[in-house]
Amino acid sequence: MTTRRPPVSDRGGEALDLLLNVVLFRGMPSNMLLELAQKLRPVRYRAHTDIFHEGDEGATLYIILKGAVKIFIPSLDGREVVLAVHRKYDLLGEMSLLDDHPRSASATTIEDTEAVSLSRHDFLSVLDRHPEAQRAIIDVLVARLRATNQSIQDAYLLDVPGRLARRLLTIAEEHGEETEDGVDIGLRVSQQELANMIGASRVAVNKQLQQWRKQKIVDVNRQRVTIVNVTALQREYALSQ
Repeated sequence: MTTRRPPVSDRGGEALDLLLNVVLFRGMPSNMLLELAQKLRPVRYRAHTDIFHEGDEGATLYIILKGAVKIFIPSLDGREVVLAVHRKYDLLGEMSLLDDHPRSASATTIEDTEAVSLSRHDFLSVLDRHPEAQRAIIDVLVARLRATNQSIQDAYLLDVPGRLARRLLTIAEEHGEETEDGVDIGLRVSQQELANMIGASRVAVNKQLQQWRKQKIVDVNRQRVTIVNVTALQREYALSQ
């Protein structure tokens, strides 16, 4: 279910503050950001709702305000290859701002999610008046390309424990929360979703998590993973390289 509300710009400087927290817009001139702030439109999605599918027309970018969204490529046999999990201030569908090609992946909410949308037409109309902002766009796309290259490298060079350790450490670094018991990775994910993220079976992920649990490296409780010993998990990643 999707709920649409009045423009973000109705709430004064909140839209501008939002854009300043998003890496794509952080280096853009303030007068351009003020124009873009007028174009943002809020949307809400319940958990497990599809935002877009691979092959859909891509004409909108989304900025997450609250919640979590997974970006994935579905396979013919029903499995998923999870490319990334995005949370607050992360972007979805930024490539749609630059071309009119179909979506290259699908996006589905993991949790109840609030976001704002920006259409390609609105973005390009503003960008035409501020060509100096193109460097910020290039920087973001290069960062995404580097992340994709790292995922491919991990898939070929690391075993399942190494890939799982790296993914948990990455999620914790980006979204983690310090607790009395360790670092909560900050995301509710099932073992199947973790398996999809690293290209492994759910059985293999479960086996590894249980082994680390016995070693007091991680703790798993109702789709919450807590890294109890960050140093030990980093060592697991290092040993697999």
